[in-house]
Amino acid sequence: MLAAFEKSFGASRSDVLCKFCFLKKFPLYLRPIALRSLLVGLLFFAYGFETTAQTGGSVFPPRIDLETAVEKALENNPQIKIADAATRLADAKIAEAKAGRMPSVEFSQSVVRSNNPVFVFGSLLEQGRFRESNFSLDALNNPGGLSNFRSLVSFQQPLFDRKQTGSKTSQAEIAKRQSVLHAEKVRQELSFDVFRSYYSVVLGRELLAVSLEAVKSAEANCKKTKDMVEVGMTTDADFLAADVELSSARQQLLEAENNLVAATAALNIAIGQRADRQYELTGDLTEKYFPLDEQNDRIRIAFENRPDYKSAELAVEIAREQSRAVKNQKLPQVSAFGNFGYSSPYIANGSTDYTVGVNLSYTLFDAARKPRLEQSATAEAIAELEKESLGNQIRLDVIRALQNYKTARAKIQVSIKSITQAAEALKMIHDRYKFGLTTFNEVLRAESALVRSKHNLLISRFDYLTGYASVLLATGELTDVRLVN
Repeated sequence: MLAAFEKSFGASRSDVLCKFCFLKKFPLYLRPIALRSLLVGLLFFAYGFETTAQTGGSVFPPRIDLETAVEKALENNPQIKIADAATRLADAKIAEAKAGRMPSVEFSQSVVRSNNPVFVFGSLLEQGRFRESNFSLDALNNPGGLSNFRSLVSFQQPLFDRKQTGSKTSQAEIAKRQSVLHAEKVRQELSFDVFRSYYSVVLGRELLAVSLEAVKSAEANCKKTKDMVEVGMTTDADFLAADVELSSARQQLLEAENNLVAATAALNIAIGQRADRQYELTGDLTEKYFPLDEQNDRIRIAFENRPDYKSAELAVEIAREQSRAVKNQKLPQVSAFGNFGYSSPYIANGSTDYTVGVNLSYTLFDAARKPRLEQSATAEAIAELEKESLGNQIRLDVIRALQNYKTARAKIQVSIKSITQAAEALKMIHDRYKFGLTTFNEVLRAESALVRSKHNLLISRFDYLTGYASVLLATGELTDVRLVN
């Protein structure tokens, strides 16, 4: 292993061995852990050095800001691609609905051979080969077999289709507007998820730093109490208490590492990267201030901007359009038609014919019309009720988001004050402990209180940022994450 280090870093063995001198500062029971940490770190840097030398890149992870993370998510997330595909599908349905006004043209080709008297008589007329001899009784009653090649081009042009094409087109256009709104809703929700994942990683790293600091402090307490026990300045009870505190700090460190790995994976998956990809995040949990309107104003803005509420309004329009379409089915239907035919016995040498006309149809009795009217009226009422229900949910979303945001903002001030008080209390207890006026357990409790206060401040700042983003999401205004960042 020393040879590998020497090859990787260009250092002599004596230089490498000097790196281990600091182990003498650790108690005997901590030296295996420290040695293992050193070896893992050296192997990591050796691997990174060799990989970088091969690729010509940097040993540092790439930087990524919140805006870039959101852009990557919008580019790679399958839900966005599905929403965009739904919009394209809506365009195709609009074109299909409008095609109802266009004529339909068909071509058919048939070949028939028969000695049926009616068929032979009619085919001879179609082919233009009817002669006087064909009027004989024997030719009429017992004709020979005849082949007829019939080519036909026919068309039909709707002139008035009971306003059904216009209704279908209107419904398709409204459905497209719904798909656009749904895509916007997906984009805002994805932006919020990326925002929360991004700052979850930032929070995880901050909490990990606090946990590492707590472990370092607990290790120092362990060493100090052990030394004091050895010289008879304190009892084994203090050392055991310090050891318990160290174990607790290490457990919190493991939890912080676990949460950071999970948050990193969530962010990477959201932006379409490997779950273990490492980035240097530019965001932080520093103090920010976001002004907000009153609750009623925010609810009004939500009704104006929320894509899902606009979509619910469009659903009511579609239901009304469907009701009008059912009512218009009582109107007459008018269409023009025509065809051009060619009949011959041998494909060639035939005769042509044409037919043109206008057709009007009117339904005198339709037993299913009344149930269809009832269905359309019920569908319209359901759409109205769903819009009303969504409106109530939006009010609740806005109120809940506002309260969470305001609570997080208040908790920041409480946490800052708590840190100040915990630091002062720890200093005072340390001084009292030096003079034997308090127990070592009080020192440990004071240190734990300071660590908890630091944790609470970081979590409150995270809740404050995500709380404001939740307000923007609840009001349909999360169109740009720079509003929060």
